[in-house]
Amino acid sequence: MELRQIRYALSVAKERSFTRAAERLNVSQSAVSEQVRMLEASIGFSLFRRTPRGIEVTEPGRTFFYEAERVVGDFTSLWDIARRLKRAPSETLTLAMGSGMAQIVIPKLFREVPDTLRTVRLEILTAPTKTIFAHLAEEKIDAGLAIESDPEHVPAGIVFEPLAEAELALIAHPSHVLARSPQAVDIGRLVLEPIVMSELSVGYGRVVHEMFAELGIRPNILAVADNIETIKVIVQSGRGIAIVPRACVDNEVALGVLRALPIVPQRNIRMHLYRRRQAMSRRKESHLAVVRAALVA
Repeated sequence: MELRQIRYALSVAKERSFTRAAERLNVSQSAVSEQVRMLEASIGFSLFRRTPRGIEVTEPGRTFFYEAERVVGDFTSLWDIARRLKRAPSETLTLAMGSGMAQIVIPKLFREVPDTLRTVRLEILTAPTKTIFAHLAEEKIDAGLAIESDPEHVPAGIVFEPLAEAELALIAHPSHVLARSPQAVDIGRLVLEPIVMSELSVGYGRVVHEMFAELGIRPNILAVADNIETIKVIVQSGRGIAIVPRACVDNEVALGVLRALPIVPQRNIRMHLYRRRQAMSRRKESHLAVVRAALVA
């Protein structure tokens, strides 16, 4: 029994005609008849019978063709899988990014990367800055994108380089009194406002905390969250305010569920690319270079 014989017989069953099956398969009618005859000889029973109305499938033939459809479908799927595997990237570059950074990173990244180096698959995960550092040290990821951190808080063996800058902005619920401010909001005005902070020792959470410290005041911290998505949800509830990278809230501002206002003094933060000191494979290094180029300001 051969797959070609099964395909020819299935075509006859669907067309109810050897002639039409041959036309559909783009072969001669004699070739179709011969392949069906050989299949019937192999399985030991007839698949078709001739009637005054044309070709009909026998009772055993109906059961046979029911299973034959599945077999041919499975074979086609297997062939498709083999073709995909042949074209599949041979290596994976695992990239982690801080929460909330997708709105900054993804639009820039995917304008450049997908069509550039098809030999490496890009795998992206989201994690807090501390987790990114831990994953790098444990070699669970190849590189990380996170807001700049004090070099003292970067583990040994991890190097970094600056990429694009992002402006910090105050976010508040649209009904909040500060959301109606016609001008930039002075940080000093926020001393009594319940504020949701990011991690205080790394990333932009450290920068925000230092902004208050420079004015000699302590923020009224409502909560500390390890990701921007949680911060945004808390602010959307109307319970507090936050200071985050402006680009991280573009979608929420566009939807009208948050307001973003400039702050005084204005502060920009820079995104860094973190990686282990030792070199990766040539393909991964080339792919990472494309990622880097796409994200440089």
